[in-house]
Amino acid sequence: MELLNNTFTFYDVEAYNASTLNCFAFRRGNDERQGLSLSLGNMVRGYAFELQGIRFHNSECAYIAGAFSGVTYTHIAIQRRLVACDNGFMAKKTISKPHEREKRDDWESFNVEWMKYVVWQKCLGNEDFRRLLLSLPSDAVIIEDSTFQTGRTATKWGTRNDELRRRLTLLKKELKARGLSKAAIKREQDRMRLGEYATVGCFVGQNLMGKILMACKEALESGIEPDIDYDLLIGKHINILDREISFNQRAIAA
Repeated sequence: MELLNNTFTFYDVEAYNASTLNCFAFRRGNDERQGLSLSLGNMVRGYAFELQGIRFHNSECAYIAGAFSGVTYTHIAIQRRLVACDNGFMAKKTISKPHEREKRDDWESFNVEWMKYVVWQKCLGNEDFRRLLLSLPSDAVIIEDSTFQTGRTATKWGTRNDELRRRLTLLKKELKARGLSKAAIKREQDRMRLGEYATVGCFVGQNLMGKILMACKEALESGIEPDIDYDLLIGKHINILDREISFNQRAIAA
């Protein structure tokens, strides 16, 4: 199915045609398109926020904390490390992955709604992130570009673009043959990815992160809270640092 406008069905796999849609596809924290920052990912530093009085340095650590939302000493110890961690990538690599067995058995039954809640709290709790999201054009289709990722959730949270991959791979070979350094090749690939190649191919995937960001942007613009299944989250009894999240704080940032 090809997405023809900014409407979407949340859990469906979509194909976003970059030649007809105003796609803002983000991959790295320093990405920019049309002069606008795309530091939208969970791993990006600099957007600390409070989640019901608990300060997280980034939304990745807050998201992962939900996976370990039990009340045992081990769960609380893991969450304390996540609260202290200012690097989302390292949190995933050195805190989450080594403790896979300690994750809640029902984690994947509520992790998407928890992600919605975390990103929304980030919007409400960090003015810079809120402004960044609102700076994007009204017709912007926000996409997480996972083209070169190989993980099982790459096209769940994001998308892949086969034509973009083909062109960037060919460009890399050409630049390598000319003797450019790895750093120079990466810079040129990023320049083309965010410039001339930004309208190439189709981004295919569920794009849940992009959809969550678009829903939060629309909520900020309209003054209506995004669609979050609070009943599901309440029923999961999510504890952060031995305190159950109440989910009764509903607000729209000014």
